[in-house]
Amino acid sequence: MSGLYEILQKVKARPGMYIGKPALNDLFMFLVGYKTARRELGIELSQEEKEFQREFSIISC
Repeated sequence: MSGLYEILQKVKARPGMYIGKPALNDLFMFLVGYKTARRELGIELSQEEKEFQREFSIISC
């Protein structure tokens, strides 16, 4: 399980702690922050994470 899926399990268990209210828009912004933080730290997203981001972006539009 990748880092993304591990953090998503934590968000699922306690959404208020990670994203405030359990809303799609808030989850989207959380994921944007995750992607930005990884890029700033020089950590590339795994292929699995890239696919998830791409598919989630299509769903959330």
